[in-house]
Amino acid sequence: MRAFVTDGDERPALAITRSLGRRGISVLVGECRPACLASASRYCAGHVTYPSPYRHPEAFRRFLLDFVRRERVDVVLPVTDVTTLSVCLDQERLGRHVGLAAPPAAAFDLMTNKWTALQAAARCGIPIPRTHFVGGGGELPRIAGEVEYPAVVKPVRSKIPTSRGWVSAGVHYAASPSDLGRLYEQTDYLASYPSLIQERISGPGLALFALFDRGELLTAFAHRRLREKPPSGGVSVLCESVPADPRLVGDAERLLGPLAWHGVAMLEYKQDAATGRCFLLEVNGRFWGSLQLAVDAGVDFPYLSYQLALGKRPSVPRAYRVGTRNRWLLGDLDHLRSRLFPGRHPPELSPSRWRSLIAFLAGGRPGVGDQVLSADDPGPFRYELGRYASDAWASAARRTRRRPDRAPFRALPFARSSTTS
Repeated sequence: MRAFVTDGDERPALAITRSLGRRGISVLVGECRPACLASASRYCAGHVTYPSPYRHPEAFRRFLLDFVRRERVDVVLPVTDVTTLSVCLDQERLGRHVGLAAPPAAAFDLMTNKWTALQAAARCGIPIPRTHFVGGGGELPRIAGEVEYPAVVKPVRSKIPTSRGWVSAGVHYAASPSDLGRLYEQTDYLASYPSLIQERISGPGLALFALFDRGELLTAFAHRRLREKPPSGGVSVLCESVPADPRLVGDAERLLGPLAWHGVAMLEYKQDAATGRCFLLEVNGRFWGSLQLAVDAGVDFPYLSYQLALGKRPSVPRAYRVGTRNRWLLGDLDHLRSRLFPGRHPPELSPSRWRSLIAFLAGGRPGVGDQVLSADDPGPFRYELGRYASDAWASAARRTRRRPDRAPFRALPFARSSTTS
């Protein structure tokens, strides 16, 4: 059997490759460059370089259809929003030749639009943060007086389709009206495309991960984020499996079941530290960055999705190991750097440098897994470390040219955040 995994530079692509490869499945990995994180794995049977789905989406769709027919691929597992959307839009044609565990295109579009996803959640009785919709920078004066600070500002879509391809967009924070105004003046995608302004929920990040079979929930898994990058909120760099809260499981069923959701989904929450109440932030209809934690804890989402794509009813585990921890070492190193040399992070998220260093060292204790580093598969970590060092050197050189009086070695860049959570 042959599986094709897209977006090979993403950490979940590596987790999928290892999961399926260890089960004897021949895994082909694709990326828009000749080498990538997942193709460095011993469990990768071959690497394919394809047209960039971000810059040339139509060329990528043509490639994928031709590739699965020519290479007799059995299952395609897309990893990012962009490649998952491509698969969703081409389900009818692709489905004649290959197995897919992808939701209906309309359902995927509804959930990857944060505004429509939150509206749907509110109709289901799921708590969401107070949210203002902004159609573009010109609409800011209309709602500026209603915004409470600190505020969270995010585009309606994490990946924005434009005439020049897809643009990646991120989350921002505003502590005052002047901060908010500057954000919309200086950030092109906020000024030009729809965005959301939300109240900031202070507390730990939680996530529920689910697998559906045409609207029926098959299994669920949950984790809490112990550290994130950036520290103010982002991808998890240290996380721990926790029991799946029945209320959050019910959220997933009420929200995604009526959409005939098929395949994986991630529901991302913030738990208010003062009240303990969980607020839904967004829904991601694809694999997530900390996927390896679920596999380590006993829920092998890649293999379950593979079986589902083949039309089989997967045998799901009745339980998983609670308290399992997983770390992304280089992402955690970036988190530490942000603590040691803080920028504009909210004050309550800034412990002392000494405590941050101790916490970082404690994160590597025995029994904590790693998303990339693996004793039986060292190639991906060597690849990632090489890229990290190369980027660090290039960033240091750029900063030195701009500020020749400053030592370059304080200018380490952030490791690539890749997929959410």
